[in-house]
Amino acid sequence: MDRNMRQRLVMAGIGGLAGLSLYLLLEVLSRHLLPDRAALGLTTFSTVFFAAWLAMAGPLRTGCAVVAALGLGLVVAALLSLTGLRFDRVEAIFDQPMTPLAVALLSSIPLPFFIALAGPGWRDYPTLFTEAWTVVVRYAAAWLFVGVAWAVLLLSQALLSIVDIRVIEAIIDLDAAPWLITGVTLGLALAVVTELSDLVSPYLILRLLRLLLPLVLGVMALFIAALPFQGLSGLFGDLSVAATLLAMAAAAATLVTTAIDQTDAEAVEGVVMVRAAQGLALILPIPAALAGYAVWLRVAQYGWTPERLFAGLAAVLALAYGLIYALAVLRGAGWMERVRQGNILMALALLALSALWLTPLLNAERISARDQLARFDDGRTALPELDLYALGRWGKPGAEALAQLQARAGEPGQ
Repeated sequence: MDRNMRQRLVMAGIGGLAGLSLYLLLEVLSRHLLPDRAALGLTTFSTVFFAAWLAMAGPLRTGCAVVAALGLGLVVAALLSLTGLRFDRVEAIFDQPMTPLAVALLSSIPLPFFIALAGPGWRDYPTLFTEAWTVVVRYAAAWLFVGVAWAVLLLSQALLSIVDIRVIEAIIDLDAAPWLITGVTLGLALAVVTELSDLVSPYLILRLLRLLLPLVLGVMALFIAALPFQGLSGLFGDLSVAATLLAMAAAAATLVTTAIDQTDAEAVEGVVMVRAAQGLALILPIPAALAGYAVWLRVAQYGWTPERLFAGLAAVLALAYGLIYALAVLRGAGWMERVRQGNILMALALLALSALWLTPLLNAERISARDQLARFDDGRTALPELDLYALGRWGKPGAEALAQLQARAGEPGQ
């Protein structure tokens, strides 16, 4: 048996094991055989462990991939379980998208670092850049194949049912079968995609993204040019404006990153594209700063909430990206390499911030509840203006704030 066939069998086995494990876990959850918090930790560990194992089993030896995925799964599960202590019901963790996003970042950012660590070193930018994009492309292609495989399977079932052959239908009707089929197919697809890494690579996508550089630069330049005529106060009274600016800043940073590629040899060529990349890097701090201003206006008017705290931190990260990119260009020759090293630094900062979001050190619900209570105490927020429904969704800190408000309402003179 050749190496490729062995790898296919290993990956299919990993995928099948993942599917079977998740099926059994869901059975345990549906029958309430575990306490909610234990179930949360086990579900998180299983999901992160198998996703990371499948992502790294191709570039790394199976043993190394298992160890790295095991460590990552344990850390993420422990941190999310710690976050769950903020709430009486563990399901409340997922009422807002910030915590799941932090978990997703914490689960995915370390993957290229693990792969690079086993090779030229964890700070080797060409490896980090290539593996980060390759993981995305491999998973996208593999899930596309899973969808096609299921479509073929269901069509085959429909065809055979015409002649009253129910074999496929009987297999699919088994409770564990869909999970096993999906897992095995996903693992097999990832193995084949890894074999064909020269053909199924991120470079086509990266080259296409580069074409958007001049367009995005023009749109952002037009937006900035229009600001003096529109003013700031009328534009930034809504948090959705900050979200739009942050999304645009993220898109701009991504395009600059694709333009500079992993080394200068693979970076964009030609005066127009190089200048477009430099121009986008230079103006990147502006939308980031405006997003921060938009968040601050909302905070000054209504106080902190978990959403505003998350948006504020995102604005700080975006501004840090913008300043690194702009200063790299302003310092002249070698600006691309400075941006690459800045990307490594910011990836680690994003990883650390994602972890902090899940710890008591950055308890968004507690910070927000205390701020809302302080605003009520000093008269900045009147009682009718308090969002009691939002406080009720902020877990134990929100419940404590509501209890204090109720106690104060019963005091004489209130």
